[in-house]
Formats: sequence, C-alpha cells, structure tokens
Amino acid sequence: MAKYLTPAQQELLLVMSEADAISKRSDITKRDESRMSFLLAKMKSLTAGYAGNSKSDECRQFFSDLFKGREVRTSDMQEGTQVIGYTAGLEGGYLVPNEFHTDVIHGMAQFDPLLNGDLVTLIESGDFSLKPYTIPGWDLSTFQAVKVAESVVQNAQIPPTVAGTILNGYKYKASLPLTIELEEDSFMPIMSMMKDAYSIAFARGIGVDLSIGNGVTAPQGVLTGASPSIYTAASPTALTLDDFESVYFSVNRFHRAAPKCAWLMNDSAYQMARKATDAVGNPLLKLIKDKETIMGKPVLISPSLPTYNPSIGAQAGTFCVFGDLSHMFVRVSRMILQRQWQLPGYVENGMALYTGLMRADAKVFDPTSGGVPPIVSASM
Repeated sequence: MAKYLTPAQQELLLVMSEADAISKRSDITKRDESRMSFLLAKMKSLTAGYAGNSKSDECRQFFSDLFKGREVRTSDMQEGTQVIGYTAGLEGGYLVPNEFHTDVIHGMAQFDPLLNGDLVTLIESGDFSLKPYTIPGWDLSTFQAVKVAESVVQNAQIPPTVAGTILNGYKYKASLPLTIELEEDSFMPIMSMMKDAYSIAFARGIGVDLSIGNGVTAPQGVLTGASPSIYTAASPTALTLDDFESVYFSVNRFHRAAPKCAWLMNDSAYQMARKATDAVGNPLLKLIKDKETIMGKPVLISPSLPTYNPSIGAQAGTFCVFGDLSHMFVRVSRMILQRQWQLPGYVENGMALYTGLMRADAKVFDPTSGGVPPIVSASM
C-alpha cells in the first residue's frame, strides 16, 4: 500500500507504526519514553496543519480518512505522481465480506423445513446471480421392462417421456440499521446478532413463498405445486386415523418409500395431530429415532402453511402436505451484505445501514404432470 502514498503520507504511516510498536513492548525503557515523546510530537506536527502548509493539510486529511474507513484506490501506472482518490460510497455503499453465509443457511433451515437440504432438494449457488437452471426428469409412471424369449429380438418399446422445469431467481432483501458506536465497540457480538436476524428474516420471507408462492411472480410453493387437495378432513376441530390413512394411501407406494417422504403441517394441524388416536386409543404420533412420526413418516412443521380458524369458519386452512419432498426443488444464492453509511436519515444520526440480499426460487417437479403425483395436499 505504501508505494501508492505520497511521501508525506508515507512518513506519517512510518511514525505511527514505530509508535505503535513501542507502545506494545512489555519493558519500556527511558530511551523508549524519549523516543515516544519525539514521535508523538512528530505526529502532531504532521497532522496539525496551518495556513499555507500543504504537507500538513494533506497528512491531516489522510489521517482523518484512514480512521473513517474510507477506501484508497489508485493505479500502478500513476506511481510517484498520482492523486489519491477516495471511494465516497454515497448511497451505493460498499459490499462487505460476508463470513456467516453458511450459518445463515443453517439458521434458515431451523426456522422452516422447506429450507433444509436434508428434507427437500436444496441447490446452493456459489454466487449471488442465479442463472436459469434446468431440472431434467422422466415420466416413469408407465415405463416397464418386457419379457422376451431366448434368442428373440425385443420389439420396439415406447420410451419414457422426457420432462423438465427451469429454476430462475427472485430477489429478497433485509436491512438492519446499526449505530457506528455499536459497530466499533462490539463488532463481533453484533455480527453474531446480525447472523441470527438475517437467518430469521430470510427464512420467513422466502419460507412463505416456498409454502404458498404462485410460481409466476414468486417461487412456486409446495402447496401450489402439490396435487390439488385430494382430501378434506371430516371434522374442523379434530383429526382421526381415517384422515391420515386417506392421505397416506393417495400417494403411490414408490413415493411413500422415498427417504424424504414426510408430513408437512402448520402448528394448528400439528396440535390436532398430537391428539389423534388409533382404534384402541394409542396416539398416532410416535417418536422414532428422535423424530415425531405418523405411519412411520416424519412430521415437519412449516409455519407459513395456511391455518384453519374454526372460530370464523374459514375453510381455506391446510390439513397437511404429504409425499416425497425430494421433488420440492429449492434454489438459493449466496447471501451478499452491503454497508451504507452516507444514507440520508442515517448518517446524520450516526448510523450505518446493513442490507442483506439473497435470491431464491423453487418448484415442485412432477415428471408425470399429475399422473402419479409425488406430493399431495389435504384440507381442513
């Protein structure tokens, strides 16, 4: 960096470096104290400034900008004659290093299971731009092998239909204002708090679209992409074994046997599921390997699924979504973080605005186009 500075600025940096080195010594001698007094006086003369002294004015401005965190940019071709320019930032601000992207993704999965790569098919991009991404597949609902006799050439078969869908990207944004004093006094704890805040903000904002997004102006939600409600529970206030069996057997056994097959409910349906019993009064909800299950399949809670409210007679609530959630493809970009410290309304109050940005898209991919749906939904 020193080669890009003017001689006066280089001198100031050398003085500051030497003073800093002396201050860190464990055994300060009389000679060190004398040298420190000289260095402090030198720094004062370089930064004090007086009319007509361009060297002092230049050093004072550099010293001020250095501790304000402004970026210094120049070019090797201008060495020796360059004029130092500062990136003012203005309303555009700066992109700052984001060291907690992985933690944000993990936190989002804790908030909403539709962002958990162990439960759905989660595709993480290495950067912020989400270029179109094609998901290929085959309609295997009628594809089968045929028996042939020895030394007989197999007759032509009808090949499976090729299917596919495209994932794009929708932008999500969450902003946090922070005072500059708070940044300086407690930066690492603040970064931890920001990580938690962004995890919740993006999980809630993206999660609602992963549940009920229309697939046109937002990601396609699992409720939108699932087969339209194939069943309606008999009672608005209770769930029974018949309700769960009707939904369970509406999904083909191939999809029921998939590793990511699960029940997806909101809190209201989950509360009723906890009270459901079988024919002899045993709870349907069982604990298997630290997972709550019904009919051997995990029960997941999605906070954004529509809730049935019997007090107002709303019939649009969801009983559950059930099926192979590996057919729920969720794509997220890398989160980027922008720091803006000269925005009107913030700079005069001594605050900087941190804005997190992320792109996401989702689709339920059914190669059979509804012939043998991997995921179905049921209503209250």
